[in-house]
Parts: sequence; structure tokens; C-alpha cells
Amino acid sequence: MALNEKVRVTWQDLEVGRELAWDIYTESGKLLLKAGHVIPNEQILKGMTKYVLYRFVKDGNTAQGKKDKRINVFAQLNNMVIRLGNLFDDIDAADQNCMEKIEHLANGVQQLCQVEPDATIAAFHLPNDYRYSVFHSLQCAIVCAFILEEESLDDHTKKMIIAGALTANVGMHKLQDQLAKQDGMLTPDQDDEVKLHPEKSVRLLKSIGVDDKIWMMTVLDHHELGDQSGYPRALPLEKISIGAKMLAVADRYGAMVTMRDYRQPIFIKDALSTFLLDKGKSYETRYALLLIKQLSIFPPGSFVKLNNGEIAIVIKRGVKNPMKPIVKAFLGPDKKRYIKPLFRECGMNNYEVDSLHGFDPNIPLNYHQIWEYT
Repeated sequence: MALNEKVRVTWQDLEVGRELAWDIYTESGKLLLKAGHVIPNEQILKGMTKYVLYRFVKDGNTAQGKKDKRINVFAQLNNMVIRLGNLFDDIDAADQNCMEKIEHLANGVQQLCQVEPDATIAAFHLPNDYRYSVFHSLQCAIVCAFILEEESLDDHTKKMIIAGALTANVGMHKLQDQLAKQDGMLTPDQDDEVKLHPEKSVRLLKSIGVDDKIWMMTVLDHHELGDQSGYPRALPLEKISIGAKMLAVADRYGAMVTMRDYRQPIFIKDALSTFLLDKGKSYETRYALLLIKQLSIFPPGSFVKLNNGEIAIVIKRGVKNPMKPIVKAFLGPDKKRYIKPLFRECGMNNYEVDSLHGFDPNIPLNYHQIWEYT
């Protein structure tokens, strides 16, 4: 099939509440709707089907347009967790092949954030059964990658900061898994190990050949705080590296929004408010604000109650208005489960977010299906 061939759009291709997978044109070639637009109601859908509409297909792909090329974020995240867990063990063993693999993983993190940003944000917020130390490190790397999207730094610097986020806790990954299940104070030995882990991580990274200063300083100083109460060097804010400042925000945020064996996660909105209340005392306000800008008020992966009583999961940030995200409702006002989650564009048809809603582990959700990877 020829490049850019016109394909007729039929009513079977369109659905209320579903994002368009392609740009849609009129018979005369005028752009009518852009890919990503959501048809708000049946009346508009019926009006559209009265006209002859087309989409353009490249490389002979007539089936799904842009959707066929989507990366399944949840499958990719699972793969990354496995790879990073193996890398932690290999770094412990001073495997000299690790550095290149870590950099490759850092590239993969950047790609996910750029190609599928909303699903990626959701993936690091949603509950999971992964090893805490591995998932948290990946989570921190993703948060740093999103902050870096707002920064005009060179590609090397960005990759080294993300690599630092992936490996900052390698010096205490086994203890970190233990602490994720421990409800109570640290023992003196545990506290010592925690305080010394940035320096141990640096030593382990040196043993596999890492000598990049940006990478190393991101790891060494990621627990330094602006009020000089951090460790291991009690540095003032102006002496802390850019990467370490970003990672400090990412590390704190990830810890707050992740479920532990002994507690529920903090609401995302409350976690973000923590940095605003800090007012730059411990954390770099600029990076906290950039994180809030990237995640929005209702980040994907948030559970919300709509004003009609439905319970929904946010699947896409509000583009024009952060208070009006796109969600999928999975529980009706009567608390009965929908057979298939329903698209709701907040701000359309009187759908609005009423309040945040906690995660309910008794309601299993298929995230692959919700984000339409299956």
C-alpha cells in the first residue's frame, strides 16, 4: 500500500469517550480532529458519521494507526524491574559489564517518559508486588527524567543523573527490602548502614568502572539536605549537585506515594504539598515545582470520585486544565463494578472530580486493559 494512503473512517472506528488514534480529515482534505481528541457524546458522534471522513496511513499500516506503535509501559516496567534487580546483584559481584547495561536502562527510562508519559506516570504510582529497593530506584529514575524534561541540560548530563538515580541505593538494597516490611524504629546497626550507604554505593560503582563525576555526585549527595541535616557530608544547599537535588526530591516523593506492608500510600496531592510546605528549607523548591508541573494536580494513576458518584482512575493529565483530567470509571454510583471501564473527560457532560479516593485492593484492575495495551 502506498505511503500516506487515504483510508475511509467508518462509524465502527469511532467511540464516545475514546481517544482518536489518528488525525481525521474531511473529504476535501481539511483537518477536522487531531489524534488524541476525545468524542464527548453520542450526539456529536452521530453528527460526524453523516460526513465522509478519512485518515492517512503510512507504511501500509491500515489497522490501528498510531496505536500499533505504542509501547506497553506496564510490560516494559516489569522488564526493567527484572533487569535492574539482576544488575544490583551483578554490581555487588563487581561485574565489569554492568556500567553499559545501566546506561542502556537509563536510555529506556527516558524513552518511556517521552513516548508514553501518562501511562509511565501511572505505572510508578500504582501498587505492585515488586521488590521495594528495585522498584523505588526505578521510580526515582522516572521522576528525575520527568523533572529533566523541563531542564535545558545536555543529553549526557541527563543520562548520568538518571543512571545515578537507578544506582544510588545499591549500597543498601538488601536492607531497604527489609525496612520496607519493618514497622518501627531502625536499630543502631541499621541506622549506621543507612547513613553510610551513599559512600558504599559510590565504592561499588567505582568497582565496576564508573568514574563519571555527575553520576557519582548524584549518588554520593542524594541524601544531603539544604538545612545541612543530611548525610554523609552535611552540605548546604548551594554545595549539593544538581542531580543530587533532583534525586532528593524524587526519593522523598517516591517513598511517600508507595504502599508498604505496614501502611497505605500518602495521597499524591498531599505528598506534593509536602515540598511546598518545606519552602526550600530541605529540598530545592525549583525541582519540586517542576515535578508538580509535570505530574499535574491529578496525575495518571490517581483514584478519584466523580461528582456523579462514580469511582475512576485517572489515565491522562488535563491538557488545558489540570483540574479536568481524563479518567476511566470502573465503579458506578451504586458501587457496582462496570463490565468495561468507561471513558470520562472531566469538564465534558458535567463530569468533574469531586475528591481523591483511596486504592482498594479488593477491586482488581487490569491496567493493560485500562490503557488499551490488550
